[in-house]
Amino acid sequence: MRVFVCTVLLSAAAITADAQAVISAVTDAASFAPRVSPGSLATIFGSGLASSTSQAEGLPLPPTLGGASVVINQTKAPLLYASSSQINFQVPSSLTPGLNTLFVSVGGGNSLPFTFNVVSSAPAIFQDTSNHAVAQNASANYTVNTTKNPAASGSVVVVYLTGQGNVDNPVSDGTAAPSSPIATATSTPTATIGGVNAPVQFLGLTPGFVGLAQANIQVPTLPSGDYPLVIKVGNFLSASAVISVSGSGTTPPQFLTLVGQVVFANDPISSVAVAGNTTYVCGANRIVVVDTSSVTNPIFVGQFGSSDLNGNGGKCYFTKIGTTPILVDLMGPGSAAAFVVYNLSSPQQPALLGTITAQRTFLSDLTFVGNTGFSSTSSFSFDGANNITAQEGDFLAYDFSALLPQLVSVMPPNQNAPASNNLNVRPNALALPSRFGLVYVASTTATGNSTAGNGALDVIDVSNISLLQGVTRITASNTAIFLGLSYDNLLLLLTGNTTGFRNPGNPDFNLTGNLTLTTMNINNVRIPVFTSTLVTDIATSGTFEVQPFGSSIFAIVNRPPATDLGGPGSLMLVDARNTKTPLLYPFLTQFGLSGIASVNGFLLAPTVNGLSIYKFQLQ
Repeated sequence: MRVFVCTVLLSAAAITADAQAVISAVTDAASFAPRVSPGSLATIFGSGLASSTSQAEGLPLPPTLGGASVVINQTKAPLLYASSSQINFQVPSSLTPGLNTLFVSVGGGNSLPFTFNVVSSAPAIFQDTSNHAVAQNASANYTVNTTKNPAASGSVVVVYLTGQGNVDNPVSDGTAAPSSPIATATSTPTATIGGVNAPVQFLGLTPGFVGLAQANIQVPTLPSGDYPLVIKVGNFLSASAVISVSGSGTTPPQFLTLVGQVVFANDPISSVAVAGNTTYVCGANRIVVVDTSSVTNPIFVGQFGSSDLNGNGGKCYFTKIGTTPILVDLMGPGSAAAFVVYNLSSPQQPALLGTITAQRTFLSDLTFVGNTGFSSTSSFSFDGANNITAQEGDFLAYDFSALLPQLVSVMPPNQNAPASNNLNVRPNALALPSRFGLVYVASTTATGNSTAGNGALDVIDVSNISLLQGVTRITASNTAIFLGLSYDNLLLLLTGNTTGFRNPGNPDFNLTGNLTLTTMNINNVRIPVFTSTLVTDIATSGTFEVQPFGSSIFAIVNRPPATDLGGPGSLMLVDARNTKTPLLYPFLTQFGLSGIASVNGFLLAPTVNGLSIYKFQLQ
């Protein structure tokens, strides 16, 4: 069995022995995702972590390198590499899933304890700087898989990863896995390449290495091209890495090309707002400012808002009120719902204007028509056994003409007019250009204690903001609820799910079905016409965002499935140029991938590791 392993080591200058170590993150050592599993390889990022740069020179792995030790449950973990800014170590196999703590001991002092997440399996694919998986083509003398050296459809690729979980022949920490008996993962692995099932013939530890696993995967029948590989072990998904395939058929379009990146620690869920050459990445705890005047060289400027958001931020919106540009952060959830408003007259130095209570709970969104912001709500009531008893969804208008919003009106409920009732959840709203005086709202016909409805689009007349009125409701079969929506010329795309909320909500209320894509013709904007619904085989608990590119091509970000709610989100492209048969192309799966923004032919996509900028090209 031949093995190729790519290791990236960060060098750093020596630090003084009395500097206190500061830990900023604990991640897996392959994809830098914010969770690890027992026995896997992990990485600590920070400052002052070691007194010198050092790498393990033999086995078993030492407990100390560069004067540094990683202490977990009073035990020193095996170390592979240590520098002032990074330590690579093996997670002790004895750790139990849940929140654990570690600290770094260096120069006679200890860092503050750092809490990190341990799960039973945390598959993480090793990859190079271009997101290509570290993999070998088994049928081609185990040569490295690259764009110029693809694997043939039907052949086997050997993919290297960590975080495979328990094995049937456990290996002592810090020691190499043996070639006999082979240590095979006990959890069932599955994989997809380009969204197509790719049978996993073997998953287990790679002989001769510590904490390194390999998956032998059969390449499905695909046209030649580069495709995202995602591995699932038990219930846990990996971030994707690219595999190059050689096959017959039409090469899939490559709509997006990475042109720029900036690295910073980001929250697990965030949104993006763009104001000219300045981009705001808004998370629960902070808003990061990025100078995007050069898309190939975005620059981290700073961050603000932690004392304003108090861990409840995450959705932000840019608009202009008159000549004054403002950033509005929709803070929640529940009774904490509020608008935090910043003046962006100096884009890189936002000034807080104030925080205004929303006067309603569970606001889902904010969409603007001129000086008016419209929000929908989405909530339900449940009893002590987590049985849903009622569902609610209001539609509200807020006046922003004085910059700080004031509630103007709530659409009067009318149970005899479905688009005007408030007995269904309303997860998302989207304003049309002001000349139409309309807002589209994603909803469902499910009501009361029943979650078995159909996806519903409510068209609401907002021409008189003091008297909001439902115009019509369009429903679609084969989908239980609409969640995300966006329009592109005369085409409306709605993302949904094949199931409604889990009822009863055990262990949670999340959606448990598959992604649906519905198209509607909006030649008559007041009465959209249903075209088609595509039911996919992609399990998801919802949709974060839908963004158009101006040519009936859309980018969507799916939430992870209900079986792995802390897992990575998935960025996909929808080609809806043929509205009756839209095509779906998986592009990227990554932790922290949530809100996205499409601006002037570029897609801005934040993850837990920063912000990536992609150029869109129609093909």
